[in-house]
Amino acid sequence: MAKTLRFRFSRGQELKYIAHLDILRVFERAIKRANIPVAYTQGFNPRQKLVFGLPISIGLTSESEYADIELSEDMSPEEFITKINKGLPEGLKVEEAVARNTRDNIMNQITAARYEIVFEVKEPKSPSEIETMIYDLLSREEIIVMKKTKKGPRPVNIRPLIYSLSAEKTDEYRFRMKTFLSAGAENNLRADLLMQAFSQETKLETETVSMHRKALYASAYNEWKDPFEVAND
Repeated sequence: MAKTLRFRFSRGQELKYIAHLDILRVFERAIKRANIPVAYTQGFNPRQKLVFGLPISIGLTSESEYADIELSEDMSPEEFITKINKGLPEGLKVEEAVARNTRDNIMNQITAARYEIVFEVKEPKSPSEIETMIYDLLSREEIIVMKKTKKGPRPVNIRPLIYSLSAEKTDEYRFRMKTFLSAGAENNLRADLLMQAFSQETKLETETVSMHRKALYASAYNEWKDPFEVAND
């Protein structure tokens, strides 16, 4: 039993084009319908105390989304999962939940993410050709792309934000790229921006077929940690 929970949920194909604010509203309505005793903020416009780890971009699916919820009454993780899933639409599902005791909310703890990106090339390429392109890309000290900021587009060096990158061929024109990227409130590299940079720097004409978030990580004591592992630090 706990008054603050951390939960992991998945987002499928059905809702991959829904914006983050709409996902937030879906959860808020599901929490109300399920009569979950959520705590509210104070002030003229009380909001549910619900914080998401790293808002996912439009067009992505995911098996690894995290959020923290504060309750007004104790509830077990198992009861929370059962109740909220009854109110969620197809394409959203809470998979796991644990009690959270740390003062840091999930948004402040996320620092890295793993993605799988499937892309197609216009002309057949061998695995060794793509591997060489990736090797050359990662050998650079700078990979400059235009990134949207609150003050408008500005050039950013994303090379320090790419921790690992590899690709495997799945058919004549299609590859699956596996990435490990910096993520979070600071130094966040989106999967779509990485693909933009990949095409830009390699001069390879690509079309992204799908982008899927495999995992999110927090960092603690110089180690990558599952967000549940740091829920009680």
